[in-house]
Amino acid sequence: MTIDSMSTFDPAPRINRPSPELEVATFPTAWVVQLVDGDAVEPDAVVERLHEATVTITDRRISAIDGEDAWSWLVADLQLVVHGADEPWTIFVVPEISDFGVAVPASQDADFRRVLAALGVNVMVQRRADPQLPPPLVALPLPPDRDGLSEMPTLEVHDRPRRGGAQLEHSGALAGIDARNISAWFGSHMVLDRVSLDMPAGHVTALIGPSGCGKSTFLRILNRMHEMIPSASMAGEVLVDGHDLYDPNRKLTDARREIGMVFQKPNPFPAMSIYDNVLASFRLTGVKASTDVKDGVVESCLSKAGLWKEVRDRLRQPGGGLSGGQQQRLCIARALAIQPRVLLMDEPCSALDPTSTRRIEETIMELVSEVTIVIVTHNMQQANRVSDRCAFFLAEQGTPGVIVEHGPTDAMFGSPQDPRTLDYVMGRFG
Repeated sequence: MTIDSMSTFDPAPRINRPSPELEVATFPTAWVVQLVDGDAVEPDAVVERLHEATVTITDRRISAIDGEDAWSWLVADLQLVVHGADEPWTIFVVPEISDFGVAVPASQDADFRRVLAALGVNVMVQRRADPQLPPPLVALPLPPDRDGLSEMPTLEVHDRPRRGGAQLEHSGALAGIDARNISAWFGSHMVLDRVSLDMPAGHVTALIGPSGCGKSTFLRILNRMHEMIPSASMAGEVLVDGHDLYDPNRKLTDARREIGMVFQKPNPFPAMSIYDNVLASFRLTGVKASTDVKDGVVESCLSKAGLWKEVRDRLRQPGGGLSGGQQQRLCIARALAIQPRVLLMDEPCSALDPTSTRRIEETIMELVSEVTIVIVTHNMQQANRVSDRCAFFLAEQGTPGVIVEHGPTDAMFGSPQDPRTLDYVMGRFG
């Protein structure tokens, strides 16, 4: 068991903290959308709304915030932007992902498109069955305090969205994660201070600690979700089998294939069938597969998630029609579909009843032979039941979160070395 001292020397420098972004526009009433059929540029494209969201545009990215979830598209990564011809949706195409975007109210659609034009983003308009297209939008003049926007590079426009052609393959053996000296900020507010933790392959590692100590932020850093938040920055290294997850030459989609995530709130795509929900990650990562392969993946993943027997006769019904516990197991099945080597779980049972919680815990214990698991939980009994190792996070008196102590779960709960760990696992605070 290891005790990490609360160091008093100066914080580690932010080696990759970006300069502040300039907010250009906000659309408080909007939606995240998905291209569910066809190509966005073709007249028969089918685009569905998924979730309500607030859309914010800065000089660097378009973000959609839906409660706990954040979607973000970097302007520099955009290969193509497609506007709906008759409906106010916009699909953003970035490397290997071409199915998601946003929609704003029809009354604000012209303003939204003009803002993108002002940013220098090249766009296409969906083709109509009637070949006559509306006239191009005219870019609004830039405000005087946004001089840098006019210097943004012109982006390449392709004829149509590029979709990946990779075949489904097993991503390899179990992988361990080694986080080294992780510090994290939201704007100027530091939330993690030089956190280091080795999460060994083939084990369940539980992250415990009071609310606000940085556990979920640390978890999101492990699969590069932290960088999707406009004001966020971090320092340190995350190594997966010795390879740097934040290597500039490593594609984000490759990282997401290896490291899946299940969130606190079940978030299946409500309009999609149970079958299509399981295979949603295929669209996100560009995987193409035959119907037989897809059928096998759906059955296998739902079985591993403990849901197959309950839904096998209604696979074409909407995923949003399942109970809360079933929806969370559906999300686990979806995360398993591309065979990740690591699965991150952010309080997956916090909103579930005891029976559903027990089923999720059984699923975790069955999966650990196939995938390394890191779980955030406020339930000490759950951490004790399902994990092999624990790390206790704490942020005291407004200081950034640190790891006070980590080690085998039996030792952490039976004979912790730091009195604060004992007080927390015994329920004396937090």
